[in-house]
Amino acid sequence: MSFLNPSVLWGLLALAVPIIIHFFNLQRPRQVLFSNVAFVKEVQKNVVRKIKLKQWLLLIARCIAVAAAVLAFAHPVWVSKDNKMLRGNRSVAIIIDNSASMEAGNEKGAYFLQAGSLAKSIINTYTQQDEFLLLPSSSIRMNVNFSEKEQVLEDLQKLKIQQKVTTQNTILNGLDKLFERSNNIIKEIYFLSDFQKSTVLADTQLIKLSLDSATLIKFIPLATRPQTNLYLSSHKLNSQIIEKNKPVQFSFTVVNDGEKEVKDLGIRIHVGEKVVAIATQTIPEKSSQEVSLTFTPTESGWQSGFIEIEDNPIVFDNERYFSFFVPDKEPVLVVEGNRSQGVHILYQDLFTQFTPSFISDKAISGVQLNDYKSVIMVGVSDISSGLSEKLKTYLNEGGGVMFFPGENMNLTNVNTFLQSINIGKFSELSSSQSGIKASVADLQHPVFDGVFAQSQKSRTLDAPAIYRYYPLTLNNGSIQSKILSLENQYPILLQSQVGNGAFMLWTTFPGDAWTDLHVKTLFTPIMYRATQRISRTTGEAPNQELGKYEPIPVRTTKQDMIKLKGQANQEYIPEQYAQNEATVLNFDNLDIKQGNYGIVQNEEELGKISFNVADTESKLDFANKDALETLLTQKGLGIIKVLNPEPAAVTQSIQIEKEGTPLWKWFIVILLLALTTEVLILRFGEGIARKKIEKP
Repeated sequence: MSFLNPSVLWGLLALAVPIIIHFFNLQRPRQVLFSNVAFVKEVQKNVVRKIKLKQWLLLIARCIAVAAAVLAFAHPVWVSKDNKMLRGNRSVAIIIDNSASMEAGNEKGAYFLQAGSLAKSIINTYTQQDEFLLLPSSSIRMNVNFSEKEQVLEDLQKLKIQQKVTTQNTILNGLDKLFERSNNIIKEIYFLSDFQKSTVLADTQLIKLSLDSATLIKFIPLATRPQTNLYLSSHKLNSQIIEKNKPVQFSFTVVNDGEKEVKDLGIRIHVGEKVVAIATQTIPEKSSQEVSLTFTPTESGWQSGFIEIEDNPIVFDNERYFSFFVPDKEPVLVVEGNRSQGVHILYQDLFTQFTPSFISDKAISGVQLNDYKSVIMVGVSDISSGLSEKLKTYLNEGGGVMFFPGENMNLTNVNTFLQSINIGKFSELSSSQSGIKASVADLQHPVFDGVFAQSQKSRTLDAPAIYRYYPLTLNNGSIQSKILSLENQYPILLQSQVGNGAFMLWTTFPGDAWTDLHVKTLFTPIMYRATQRISRTTGEAPNQELGKYEPIPVRTTKQDMIKLKGQANQEYIPEQYAQNEATVLNFDNLDIKQGNYGIVQNEEELGKISFNVADTESKLDFANKDALETLLTQKGLGIIKVLNPEPAAVTQSIQIEKEGTPLWKWFIVILLLALTTEVLILRFGEGIARKKIEKP
C-alpha cells in the first residue's frame, strides 16, 4: 500500500490527543454518602474494573478514528506488481475513428460526438506532466511531436468526420513510429471507434506489435445499438458506346442491410443540374439488387452526375457519383501504308464525329501519338522496334489502336510486336479463290450496335467473303474478344485490352483482292463503332474508392501542374510524375471528399474522375466488447485491452492503472465504525456502571 498525499500522514501525531486525555484526565472527585462502607468496597471490586475497561476501549476507538481519518485524507492506494512498473508520467496517444460510419449513433447521440466527449474525459484524467497526441483515423501521422493537455483539448474541437479511412492493421503496425518522439517511458494508445465487423482487423495484412511492456493499447467500442442501412454499391454504364442524344443504359446496385423489406424506394439519377431518370424499387431484406435505368445525354464532352436514394440513419452512402464522356469531335490519326480507298473515305467524308489526320507509315516516327484519341493503321507492312515501343507506351497509357495488315508484311517484326502485347502471331498469308465466309460473329459486341434495324426480330449477319487473310494463332491465356471469325474459327476482327488502352486487330485488308467486307453495309457502322470503342473516352471516368486509391495515367504532353477541381471551388493537387508520354496521378496524400472532380491542366479539362466511399463503411453491424475481445484473442492480440465505453468506467480504469486501487473509502468505513463504537461504549457503559452502584 502507498499514499498519494503522504504529507497528510503527519496528522497521525494527533493520536497523542486521546492518549493525553486518557492518562491526564483529572476529574474532580464527587462526594457520595454511603451508610455502609462495605458496600463501597464491593463496588470498587466489581465496577471499577469495568470502568477502566471502558476507558481503554474508548481510547482504542478514538485512536482508530483519528488514524482512519488521517489515512483516508492521505489517499491510500493498493498497487499491484504489474502496475508498479507503470507508475510515472505518460505519453498518451488518442486515435478517434472519424470515418463516415461514425455518423450513426444510439440514444446518446452520434458515435463521433460520443468519441469526442470521451476523449476529453480521458485527457482530463491525466496530469499536466503527461503529454498527448490526438489523431483522426483518416490522417495517421507518424514521427510527430506530442503536445500539452491544453493544446490537445483545443485540437479536439476541430476534429471532423472524414471519408478517408486508415485500416486498424496499418495503425497497429506503425505504433513504434507513432511514439518515436514521445518523451516518457510509459506509453498509452486509445482507439475510440464503432468497430464495424466489416472493417475491424479485416485486411489480411499481418500484425506485428513491436512493443515493450510499458506500452498499453486500449480499444473502446462505442457502438451499442443494432442498426440497418440501405446504400448504393457498384455502378456501370452498360452502353459501351455513348453518343449525344442517344439513350444510354446505366446500372447500379442497391443493398438492403436490414431485416425488413423496403418497398417503393425512391431512386433518382442526376446529370448536371437535371434529374434524368426516376424509379421506385422494392428491395428484399438482407439482399442486394441491380437496378437499370435509361437516360439520354443531350450535351457532348465530359458529364458528371450521381445516383440518389432516400435512407437513414447515415446519409453519405445515399449518393454515388459517376462521370462519363460524350464524344463530339475526336482527333484520329490514320496511318496509311497501302491505302484503302474505302477506309480513307470513311474518315475523310463520312465520320463527322472524328477529325482525321492522314500520314504515311514512313512519317509516324515524328508524330506525337498522345495528340490523338486513336490510331488507325491501314495496310502497314512493318513495325520497327522503335515503333513497337511507341505503340506499346501509347496503349498502356490509354490510347486506342486499330491495325489492318498490308501487302508483303514483315511477319517477324509484326509478330514481335503482337507477342509483346500478348496477342499471338500471324502465319503466312492464306488465300481462297472462292472466298471463305466470315459468318461467325459476336453479335452482342458493342460494334454491332445500330447495325441491325430495330424492326428485325433477330440479328442476321450478311457475312462477308474473305479471299486473303493472315491466320492468327492466339497466345495461350490471353484474353481476347473475337468479334468476327471465319467458319474455320480463324479471327478476322478481335479486340484486346493492352494496359489501359484498347487494341483492335483485323487479319485482312479492306481491298477488293482481299475481301468484299468494305462494300458490305455492315462495314461502315462496324468501323464507326470500333473507332469509338478504341477511343476509350467514350465511357465512364475512373472511379476511385476513398482510402484505396489506384494511380491513373493522364495523357498529356505538357509539364504543367495537374489539379483536381470539384464543386464549390474545391481544389486539390495530387502527387504526379511523368511516365513516357503521360502524367501519372497518385491520390494517397489527398484528404479528398466523395464527389466528381475535373482533371485540369492550365484551365483545360483533360478528363473527369469520381470518388466514392468504400462499401464497408455502410455496413453498420458492430463488434461489442465481448466480441471484440474474442476477435483480438483469436488474432493473437490479447495484449490489447478492451474498455467499457462509459466515461466513469474509463476514468476509473485510468486512475487505478496510473495510481493504484483507491482504499480511502475503506478507511472512512473504519472511521465510522470507530465513532459508532465510541458512542455505544459511552451510552451502554455508563448505564451498566450506574446499575451496579444502585444495586442494594
